[in-house]
Amino acid sequence: MNSWVRRFNRDTLKAKLGFLIRLKPFAPLVLGALLLLVLATTLFVSLNESRVFAIQAIPLEWQLRLNDGRMENEIARTIEAGIGAKFGPVMGQRPWEIDLKSLRESIQILPWIKEARIQRVFPDRLVVSILPKRPLAVIVASKSPKLLQPISYDGEIMPQWTSGVVPDVPYLRGDVFLKDADLREKAVALIRALPREGILSRANVAEISWVSADPTSKGFSILLLSPRTEIRLGDSEIETKLARVAHVLNYLSTQGKKAPVIDSTSVKKVVVRAHHRP
Repeated sequence: MNSWVRRFNRDTLKAKLGFLIRLKPFAPLVLGALLLLVLATTLFVSLNESRVFAIQAIPLEWQLRLNDGRMENEIARTIEAGIGAKFGPVMGQRPWEIDLKSLRESIQILPWIKEARIQRVFPDRLVVSILPKRPLAVIVASKSPKLLQPISYDGEIMPQWTSGVVPDVPYLRGDVFLKDADLREKAVALIRALPREGILSRANVAEISWVSADPTSKGFSILLLSPRTEIRLGDSEIETKLARVAHVLNYLSTQGKKAPVIDSTSVKKVVVRAHHRP
């Protein structure tokens, strides 16, 4: 029995030695791999404990810059402040420690941001690219004239305007623009159809209201800033009527004349009135 055990141990030892001898040609490769593993582990621990790749800057790129007037400038400042608050805790972290998806979603839900993208830039930056929502008008409720409800270019109702900056966009006066989505959509189309320049430009529109008391003149009414003219457009063929009214306003301007009321509720004609109808 003992001789069998000794013989078994000798055979086992020979087998192990034979295995090691066969591995001898590969010894440099094994040692090299172990050395690389040690170096990689040391480097990872060193970088993880240091702040070499810590986020140092987060540039903000605007796909569409908001700088057209007081309201847009105020919204731009609000967006920058909101994004700054979201990125405060990120500064000093390493890129691989940051969940970009969650961070992007936290920015995307900010009220005036339509689209947001975030990408890593080696070695220590994140770049934020945003597409903001532009203000088109503000709705003024009849019962609470001090409460302003902005709407975007797409007709979306935005959060209540609480800034001390007075909006320099057309005012939609009346609760009907809050309650009636279809009418609000038509009002948005009307404002977007206004020319960029001239007496009838968006910048020269003080307010827009919806007249429904008189069935014969039911429709949109525009009040200009200068000259102080009321324009009655009715509720159809708005773009055609705007073009005709623009020609009338330009003619009156060249003649040095003013008209308190321009009635274009009819598709066939434009009536210039010397006074408001009772």
